[in-house]
Amino acid sequence: MKEEELRKIAKCAMCGKGIGHTKLPLFWRVRIQRYGLKMDALQRQQGLEMFFGGHVAIAQVMGADEDMAEEMSSIEITLCETCGTEKQTVIAVLAEE
Repeated sequence: MKEEELRKIAKCAMCGKGIGHTKLPLFWRVRIQRYGLKMDALQRQQGLEMFFGGHVAIAQVMGADEDMAEEMSSIEITLCETCGTEKQTVIAVLAEE
């Protein structure tokens, strides 16, 4: 990671402090992705499984191999070493910040 990119992300998403405040030369860069199930695709696959008498493997081979979920949102955050290892929080809260 180059200096310019590091400067852009050098603030912890949880405590708001710079990543160097822990005196450790470590930090976390985390990608949080939220997915939604595609109900129509799930129903089609379930229908195939039912058609083949509950044989999932056959339904997988015979199916369209379509996406069963799609990404709804994605965010990358930085955490200092302390927040990344010692604190607990709800993922959705981190994604909102």
